[in-house]
Amino acid sequence: MSVYDSAAVQYESIRAMIVGGELPPGAVLLETALAKKLGVSRTPVREALARLAQEELINREIRGYVVKTRTPEEIREIYDVRITLESACAAAAAEQASRRDLASLERITTEAEHCTDHERHVELNTEWHQALRAAARNGTMSRLLDGLGVLQQIYNAQMTQVEHLDEALRAGQEEHALILDAIRRGDAETARTTMIRHLSRTRDLRVDAFQRNHSAIRC
Repeated sequence: MSVYDSAAVQYESIRAMIVGGELPPGAVLLETALAKKLGVSRTPVREALARLAQEELINREIRGYVVKTRTPEEIREIYDVRITLESACAAAAAEQASRRDLASLERITTEAEHCTDHERHVELNTEWHQALRAAARNGTMSRLLDGLGVLQQIYNAQMTQVEHLDEALRAGQEEHALILDAIRRGDAETARTTMIRHLSRTRDLRVDAFQRNHSAIRC
């Protein structure tokens, strides 16, 4: 079996279609149809679907696998777990961050402060959180947060943009600067509490955007 026919490759392909919205909530995933679409045999597709089911991106039903339908409650759950983990990362970074870690966070923070391109600002936001996780020196928390990030991306494909998104990004940037200042000073508790406030605000914005989008769809 070639690498292109492996279950791991098909897993990435199918997951990308789910995250990107090509396979929307409620879509039925049939092994034969997916195998034909991907140009592979059914075996790696079957293995990939089983893995996606374990990660709760899809559900197994009588008619086959179905892309999971999301709810506002699940957004809250995802963010509540993220808040717990990433606030711990912020506190750990205040105690563990190296000069290189600080330099990386400072570079991203400075670029974001002067960024006028919306798409680049969104990228910098992601880069900043990744740099923070690296500074915490805890691989397990980073891997768990990466998994939560995938679930959040799925929601991005199911909702309209957050209202006043640029303003929200700017507010987040100010909070990033406060967290960085706490990390720089070695103040773990302030880094933790500021991260909790930062992500709690983001959670509420995302839940509101999801609910407004789905209300519009029902109308």
